[in-house]
This record gives sequence, structure tokens and C-alpha cells, in this order.
Amino acid sequence: MYEAQLPSDWTYILNDSESHVVFCATQEIFDRVQNEVLPSTPTVKAALCLNAPVGEPCSFADALTACEMDDSGSLILPPTEDDLAGLIYTSGTTGKPKGVELTHLNFTSNVKGATRSLVKDPKAFVRESDRSLSFLPWAHSYGQTCELWSLISSGASMGICRGVPLILEDLQLVKPTNLFSVPTLYKKVYDGVHNLIESAPPLRKKLMKSALAMGEAKAVGQPFGPIDRIKFAALDRIVLSKIRDRFGGNLVRGFSGGAACPAEVVAFMDSIGIPICEGYGLTETSPIITLNVPENRTVGSVGRPLGGVTVHIIDQHGNPAGPGEEGEICTCGPNVMRGYYKNEEATSEVISTAPDGISRM
Repeated sequence: MYEAQLPSDWTYILNDSESHVVFCATQEIFDRVQNEVLPSTPTVKAALCLNAPVGEPCSFADALTACEMDDSGSLILPPTEDDLAGLIYTSGTTGKPKGVELTHLNFTSNVKGATRSLVKDPKAFVRESDRSLSFLPWAHSYGQTCELWSLISSGASMGICRGVPLILEDLQLVKPTNLFSVPTLYKKVYDGVHNLIESAPPLRKKLMKSALAMGEAKAVGQPFGPIDRIKFAALDRIVLSKIRDRFGGNLVRGFSGGAACPAEVVAFMDSIGIPICEGYGLTETSPIITLNVPENRTVGSVGRPLGGVTVHIIDQHGNPAGPGEEGEICTCGPNVMRGYYKNEEATSEVISTAPDGISRM
């Protein structure tokens, strides 16, 4: 659940999910849950605070210490592919939030498909040495799957951002190599640089515009002669590296989701040497359906389907749309949710049979 949600939202989700235990990140949240949520959530039997001091009744650290496993290891219950791994609740903008049932197969297939199926070298996408600055909420499918699970599965690391207002400062502290973001952050740097160009003295303005133009030419593969290579190296050192420093100085690539990233922003990021890979998906698809990857990227598109995922364009009659016809984007594969928790009616409204007559779509 999101920290910024209202206690009434927490209450609804805890009751709908029939949760037995609630974990609170801070003492402030724990106090609000105790006073405003628990009196109305009869299924919740305990609440623990992650940062409570040792010795406090609600201390998560004390709870861990108390859970001593017996020698037989009987407390270990390995999950199966079809076991429920998590409930991620929709925003509720079109009604009450729905709990999206995502299984272990949903999550793992999405991680494998994203980090392995679209690249020749499984380590080319995310390496053990990579590091991110995490500021996306893990209560959302994008942050949870694309960053948390993908980086853990690849042995990479992350720093936890202290809050959105401190992102630019934390980028300097963590110096990430990968960044999972929404378009807003890239747009913020784009606007800042262009505002700086407009207010700069003539010579500096000319240098900055020339550096971005040469960076854009290099990004699209335009060959440079010996003189241009020397000129670009100088402009990169004087101008472009200073812009990259705003992201910490080590950023190799960025990822963008949640909304379309403006083409001019993607082109700008390319010109400074930080390519942006866009993707497309839904909470109900764990979330990735399609993704651009560094070695095969088409700016302005959302990339190719992950391995094992099939995309259909379905017309208003439920048939595959023909060339040039509009239709609804539908998908089938191991990333498609099991359903909405305790809501068969809503599930049946969005889950149908694929054109092959067999697959869930």
C-alpha cells in the first residue's frame, strides 16, 4: 500500500484482502494505523513497525528474533508457480480498487522475459555491478517488478531515495548506472537545460547547442571524421558530461514507463549519451507486455513483446484487426494475472479467449 494513501484506503484494502498482519514503515504510519485503521479491520491480528526500537511490542526486529526455525525446516514452504505471490491494488479511478492476483509465475516470467529474452547476453541488460536509485513506489507493479525483482534476480543493488523532493540530491549520492523512472524526471532535466541555454551568454549558448547537435548526430550513428571526433570529445567533456552529472555521472541508461515520454525528451537524453528504453504494460500483466532494450531500440515505439508473450489487436467484434484497422491491444502469456481477488465478475469482463481458442487473453 502507498504511504500517501488515506487511512480509509488502507482500511478498504486490508479488509478486501483479508490480511492478518500489517507492516508499517515508520512510527508515524504505525500510529495512524493503530488509531484510524485497526478498529475497523477485524481480520488483522497484528501490526508491526519496521523501524521500532528493539524491545517495543511492535518491533519488527523482535518479531524476527522470536521466529526461530526448528531443525526440520518445517516452516519452509516452497511456493509453486501457481501460488499467489502478491496482490497489487488498482488505483480505483473507475470504482473501488481491485486486488490484482499475481502469481510467482507471473512475476518470474516477467523478470526473465525483460532481462533475458530480448537480449543476446543475459548480463547485457542488468549486471551485478549495476545500481539504481529507487524512488518508484513498490506498491505499484512497475517499481516492484521492473526494479525490485529484476535487480535482485540479477544481483544488482539499489539506493533508496529519501523522497521525491530529494531525487536530484540523492542521484549525486548514489550515482546510479540504471534509472527506472516516469517521463517527469527526464522532462525536468530537459527543461532545466533548455532554460539554461536560453539565458546563457552567446558563446556559451553556441557551445551548448553545438554539443547537443553533435550528441544527437552520434546517437543516430552519423559517422564522424577525425576533426569532428576531436571536436565532439571536447564538447562532451565541457558540456555533455556536466549534464550527465545531474544524474550522478554514472548513468548508462534510463527506463521509462507509466506514460509516453515526449520524443524531444528522448532525443535530448540520447544526445547527452543516456539512451531511454520505453516499455508498455499493465498491472494485470505483471506489468511488462513490450519493451525496448539498449541493443534493439526504436524511439517512439514501446518495443517488442517479451519472450512467451503474444500481442493481438482485436476489433470491436472480437476478431483480429486487419492491416490499417484500429483495435484494442490484448495480450496472452505467463504474465497475465490470475484474476481480480474475490471478484469473478470483474475478472470475466477483462479475461477472454485468444484467437487460438485456447490461451487466456
